[in-house]
Amino acid sequence: MLRNSVIFSTILASLLSLDTTVTIGQTITSSIDGFQYGATTAPKGNEWESPQLLSLNKELPHASFFSFQNVESARKVLPEHSNYWLSLNGSWKFNWVKTPEERPKDFYDPNYNVGAWESVPVPMSWNIYGIQKDGSLKYGVPIYTNQRVIFHHQVKVDDWRGGVMRTPAQDWTTYVYRNEVGSYRRNFTVPTHWDGREVFINFDGVDSFFYLWINGKYVGFSKNSRNVASFNISPYLKKGAENVLAVEVYRSSDASFLEDQDMFRLPGIFRDVSLTSTPKVQIRDLAAIPDLDSNYENGSLKITSTVRNLGNKKAEGYKVVYSLYKNKLYSDENTLVDQTEASSAVPALDGQISNSIAATLNVKNQDKWSAELPYRYTLVAELKDKKNKTVETISTYVGFRKVEIKDTKAADDEFGLAGRYYYVNGKTVKLKGVNRHETNPEHGKVVTREQMEAEVKLMKRANINHVRNSHYPEPAYWYYLCDKYGIYLEDEANIESHEYYYGKESLSHVPEWKNAHVARNIEMVHSTINHPAVVIWSLGNEAGPGDNFVAAYQAIKKIDTSRPVQYERNNTIVDMGSNQYPSIDWVRGAVKGTYKLKYPFHISEYSHSMGNAVGNLIDYWEAIESTNFFMGGAIWDWIDQAMYYYDKKTGERFLAYGGDFGDKPNDGTFVNNGLIFADMKPKPQYFEVKKVYQNAGVKAVDIQQGKIELFNKNYFKDLSDYQVQWSLYKDGVEVKNSAGTISAADLPTARQRKQLILPINYAQLDAGSEYFVKVQFILNTDRPWAAKGFVQMEEQLFVKAAENKPLISSVAQGAAPLLSKEGDLQVVKGDQFIAKFDNKTGSIYNLTYGGKQVIRDGEGP
Repeated sequence: MLRNSVIFSTILASLLSLDTTVTIGQTITSSIDGFQYGATTAPKGNEWESPQLLSLNKELPHASFFSFQNVESARKVLPEHSNYWLSLNGSWKFNWVKTPEERPKDFYDPNYNVGAWESVPVPMSWNIYGIQKDGSLKYGVPIYTNQRVIFHHQVKVDDWRGGVMRTPAQDWTTYVYRNEVGSYRRNFTVPTHWDGREVFINFDGVDSFFYLWINGKYVGFSKNSRNVASFNISPYLKKGAENVLAVEVYRSSDASFLEDQDMFRLPGIFRDVSLTSTPKVQIRDLAAIPDLDSNYENGSLKITSTVRNLGNKKAEGYKVVYSLYKNKLYSDENTLVDQTEASSAVPALDGQISNSIAATLNVKNQDKWSAELPYRYTLVAELKDKKNKTVETISTYVGFRKVEIKDTKAADDEFGLAGRYYYVNGKTVKLKGVNRHETNPEHGKVVTREQMEAEVKLMKRANINHVRNSHYPEPAYWYYLCDKYGIYLEDEANIESHEYYYGKESLSHVPEWKNAHVARNIEMVHSTINHPAVVIWSLGNEAGPGDNFVAAYQAIKKIDTSRPVQYERNNTIVDMGSNQYPSIDWVRGAVKGTYKLKYPFHISEYSHSMGNAVGNLIDYWEAIESTNFFMGGAIWDWIDQAMYYYDKKTGERFLAYGGDFGDKPNDGTFVNNGLIFADMKPKPQYFEVKKVYQNAGVKAVDIQQGKIELFNKNYFKDLSDYQVQWSLYKDGVEVKNSAGTISAADLPTARQRKQLILPINYAQLDAGSEYFVKVQFILNTDRPWAAKGFVQMEEQLFVKAAENKPLISSVAQGAAPLLSKEGDLQVVKGDQFIAKFDNKTGSIYNLTYGGKQVIRDGEGP
């Protein structure tokens, strides 16, 4: 399918030069099967159990950007800098019921009195918000399952036709809480300076289905909980008056069959809600695809803008003018790039018609984007009318980087092996990654900007350069952070139908589910297409190998060919290979390039971080780094998904997992697989990952002579960010006057090695002592993720063992421990500790150290 060299650069406008205009008909995605449009006075009531119907009156997807009042504000890109964006987060009125039959059916009527309803925060996961300090659950039960959906189902062909309301076993949570419904109300006023403009309401995440009303008028519905759902509400608004917004959310719907991810299943409006405003003639979409020349020196942006006329009059004489601004590294500050302006004329547009135009911006010797050096640019687009008056200004961050899969000759490979490899900017980068769920122990699926930024900084401190968005697209701010700080992203469609596994029962084979499979991929790609951090598309996770994914792959390629596509359940239909949880022995063989695999290969999940795990990570990476056939992988997973709960007897708050809420079925502690705890405190595994993923190697060549070798594992940058220090340790204590700083001249450049001599006098080392050399790479200036002095990387080299070391028993101090019995318990008491062992189970019953209880009665391993 892919021949000698596959360069993932957009076909559209590939031959365009500066100031070129091309008409390409309707928008790139002019329609999506399952997206319905039209005036309907009321829902039919079956929309949430109709897989082929995906939405009503929801806007077609487009790239994430905002309309600004001028160029200066547009250069700041984020929506809070726009006068045409208004957050609807905050206090809403809320009503909750266990079943659809109990819901207040006419609550959307502005005359319906919601005064007695509770005021709740939006965004919110209502199960988690309803947790009380006495352990009671006000708004339903949080349910954690891995592979099962929470409603009755069986693994058999066409089981999905039974829907989500079937009667489950009586001990299942959904026997009583059959399908919870949350009814939301709030009022809002449209700013007066929006008069005469179009107004849209945007829901960034609603789980799993919702109906929408404005001022009592039915607007439409949406599924797909993790892509933005936008609606043009201009016809429904009251000018200069308060408007009544009503949203009815269903916990389970047919969409839930495709959202069977390994996580707490938490319903609600869990991401931001906002209003945005645009002129009637507007830039509806903008895609800016970067490319680099054959020497990876000069760049271009292939820009496709879709202009829409929502007015009734013909729009003539319009044009789009583009300008480019260069951002400081890790900063939103930017300056104009000279001589890069381009202009594209817009063909005449009749009312209610849109059209797409294309142009190319060429930039010489630009700074390139990579996870190592994430240089960004800000693209500003101005829509001007025939009088050259600016009608609308929008902006987006972009980065010049090129993703390729190429057949490579042995002579051109670092390891001297011919093969099919993955490249970023001409280099065979390694993706040192984790899988990440969206989770917060206090708020469920509600994750703040502050938490996202803290997570990225924790990753950077641990040398993590890659995240698989598992298993759904993230909020827009996540991509902003990954662009800014440098994280390679695999963006994954919101699809997992694990409950039916991978045989004939899989929904991937069912024609009625084709629309949903295709649409969820299209929505993802359109939304995040401009983000340089996104370097792989993923069709979904653990959802079968069928033709619905072939259709999804083909749909992506019609929109974007600048990135490869991955899908771990069917490598034959995508651009690269992947699997989950391979053994170390298998990886050692597969990295040689001789297995019947689709190379390059990416391990989408591995090194399952549960309990005392990840200790063998180095074995994987010694293999992965030995050739270029494997581009890396993503550990499962980044953060525990436990939720705070309260002990009903003591009131003590604790981190709860599956079953702690009385939820059934559940998968227990399987929700706790993170490198960090749910409260974001690092586990021991985190530090193991930091060590294995580090981008500098140090090894002893002849340690008796003090000769060592430094290896710079980076692909684009030197080691000038660090002060590299060495020190000699004797029996764990640093030896005075036996340390130093390695000069910058002795540090290797990217992918290079250098040998040097440390001034260690081996002959004078004490025979009875053990010695090590520690080499540390210490930040020499503040970085966004860590202050100057932070040890980013380090290595410890063995120098010599102690000779004639005495037995521990001959030098041990202190009294012997006292042994006693307490019923079935064996008690061991020593200096500052008491340990009690259960003779029946062989477990530690209780442990106290230094007067503090470390293990509570009966809770030890």
